[in-house]
Amino acid sequence: MMVFVSGAVRSGKSEAAEACAIRLSRGGRLHYIATAQATDEEMAERIRRHRERRAAQAACWTVWEALFSSQEIAASLRPDDVVLLDCLTAWLAYELFSGESWKTDAAAQAVACRIFDEVRAWAAACRAVVIVSNELFSGGVPDDFGTFRYMKMLGWLHQQLVAEAAVAAVVECGLLRVKKGRWPQ
Repeated sequence: MMVFVSGAVRSGKSEAAEACAIRLSRGGRLHYIATAQATDEEMAERIRRHRERRAAQAACWTVWEALFSSQEIAASLRPDDVVLLDCLTAWLAYELFSGESWKTDAAAQAVACRIFDEVRAWAAACRAVVIVSNELFSGGVPDDFGTFRYMKMLGWLHQQLVAEAAVAAVVECGLLRVKKGRWPQ
């Protein structure tokens, strides 16, 4: 099962996704895949707040921080486990821009396909994968070719994941709106 949660930066989507993953776990292990890297002070502060929030929860998370091994994660999963991926946006950005994959459509598409396949492999190996991703498209698409290609691949990933997801929701100003399926209770 896949659950897809999108929204703007600081909309409350991580909190909604964490609560969803905890509900879905029903005693199974919880895995938190944290894709953000502390590239500046603001990001370091956001990572610190996320860590503190997880530590304050009654839930016990196995945390996989960037740079994680997708294959190692897949190999560790059990059928009752739940995975929370937070977030797809940062993972794709790292994968495209840490090398030269952003320079051609074919290379960028190969990266997006690999990420899609890895998320699907996790979903096949466990009870549920909850995917968090940023909504970046309301301001239009920039002229910068690298950013355009990144947004194109992110949009493609969103469409593929939502098509396979049992549930898709958007969080705006802390309010969750379900667009597909039923939010886990």
